Amino acid sequence: MARYSGHDASRIYQAADAFRANCLLNDGSLLFQDASVWRPDVLDGIHKAFVASPDEGDRSFIAKFKDQISDAGQEVIRLAAEILCVYFLFPSNVGGARKRQVVNEVLGWAGDSLSENHLISNAFSHGIGSGGQGYNTRRPFEIGFLIDLVIAWKRLPKEQQVSLAADPWGFQELVDSIEDAEAKQLRHMLLHLLFPDQFERIASGNHKRRVVKAFHGLVGSQEEDEDRAILVIRGELGKLLPNKQLDFYWSPLVEAWYDDSEGVSAGAPLEIIQHKKQIVLYGPPGTGKTFRAKNLSERVIRSAALNQMGPALYFQSQSTVADAIKKNVHRLQLHPAYSYEDFIRALHISDSGGTEYRAGYLPQLIDDIERQPRAERLPHVLILDEMNRTDLSRMLGECFSLLEDRNQTIELPARDGKGAAMKLRIPDDLFVIGTMNLIDQSIEQIDFALRRRFLWLPCPFDAEALIGAAEAKWTDLKSGLDWGRIEPDFRKLAAAAAVLNREIHDSPLLGSQYEIGHTYLLDVVVFLRNFLGSRPTRKHNYLWNKKGEALEPVEQVWNLSLRPLIEQYLAGLDSSARNAELNRLAKVLLKPEVAE
Repeated sequence: MARYSGHDASRIYQAADAFRANCLLNDGSLLFQDASVWRPDVLDGIHKAFVASPDEGDRSFIAKFKDQISDAGQEVIRLAAEILCVYFLFPSNVGGARKRQVVNEVLGWAGDSLSENHLISNAFSHGIGSGGQGYNTRRPFEIGFLIDLVIAWKRLPKEQQVSLAADPWGFQELVDSIEDAEAKQLRHMLLHLLFPDQFERIASGNHKRRVVKAFHGLVGSQEEDEDRAILVIRGELGKLLPNKQLDFYWSPLVEAWYDDSEGVSAGAPLEIIQHKKQIVLYGPPGTGKTFRAKNLSERVIRSAALNQMGPALYFQSQSTVADAIKKNVHRLQLHPAYSYEDFIRALHISDSGGTEYRAGYLPQLIDDIERQPRAERLPHVLILDEMNRTDLSRMLGECFSLLEDRNQTIELPARDGKGAAMKLRIPDDLFVIGTMNLIDQSIEQIDFALRRRFLWLPCPFDAEALIGAAEAKWTDLKSGLDWGRIEPDFRKLAAAAAVLNREIHDSPLLGSQYEIGHTYLLDVVVFLRNFLGSRPTRKHNYLWNKKGEALEPVEQVWNLSLRPLIEQYLAGLDSSARNAELNRLAKVLLKPEVAE
């Protein structure tokens, strides 16, 4: 059974059942008793006003939505609000307060409101799974897809509607008949909401493909449909882990397939590093590059373990895999004094008082790795942290060509204490992950030959990473105030930080390499706890006042963390230009609504 059990999701599934009964099988309403909202003519009205008349301007979604539908009549406005209710049922990365606020704003255009004790309002308190940042930025397309789907549904004979409403695979076929359905997250969300025993709470086609790829040994090649394949995989995993509450986003399943890089690059870093063997994660300071490198290292090892062992042995060998992760990940912190002599080989004083060459860090690491036969070991990962802080081309030396010619042996221009030629070979199961801050060294300054031997993945500011880290830090503080209460204010902070970074990116005095990493904003969590005191009584306005201006915690993170950093970036300017830029950027962060 794929129903979500992380919290009580019964109201969400009840709301989905109400959508099926009231809106699909009838022309009724999700919010208004005895009203007829989901009629074909009303659907045609919202299609004409919204889908057929797109507004591609730069204004907010809600501002454009109001212009498109507010004059279309009460029924169209009510339908628009109910469509948003369906849109908001699944995602957990939008807080309940924000969901209610948006729906109430739309209902307000027709003089209506959402009751606090309504089933939908209660369902909004939680979500079932994250839609990611893209679900919000692509909102018009997701909503347009839902409108097209329901219009196609209403054209079916009543008997076929009744049949498909109880047939998960028939309903899936209808959903997939809508143009570009596979690219819509709402496609996956609706299938789970209406048929939670057959479809997983996975809102991404990419994630489904990765699950099938990771556990392909359980399903074989006979099942081409990913949803059916995952259902088979769940059944087989249930046999292997009979006493576990299975969820593909929970341990021990999530470690075997999940990659948290959605949207960072065209392909997942796991797939990229498995192809290239070495990658560099680059970006501004504070964007979690080292954290991501560690996570990616674990996934490299777990993915190899799953492939080598097969699912059954893999799940029986979790302690062995965990031990390999601990021992097989090697982190080397680079710095200006670190050199070729440290990494490859150097002259040392021998025991007899003469000089001899001795192996550096890399040859010694390879010797340690190859003490275990290739077929019996799991991969090793070398993290070169802060590559920008050393002369990388010099440090790598002969390793340069070996990064491409794995398992080839070359002689180093040196002999050991016994007079034997020193040799170097990089095994094909040693992966290399570098991290680089662009503040200190831009990609353009990197040797072309070196660039060719790595693939380069940007690590920009990540609003969702900020929200996730803030939630974890807030939970650890045990302040007594539920995260759901303050989450909307943190999402506003993330949005303001994103705008700040756009301004920094476009600034002629700064540029993309000076954008602010999300970790620089995390101190606001502690500042907020101190601001609220040991017994927080506020019901709203945690980070922003009613005018949309920053309160003390955000002002503190600006004054104590961000302003000094940006001031250092601008150190070469005269004081008037520097202060003018600082004041401009302060307004962007501290008064986001005013700045808009």
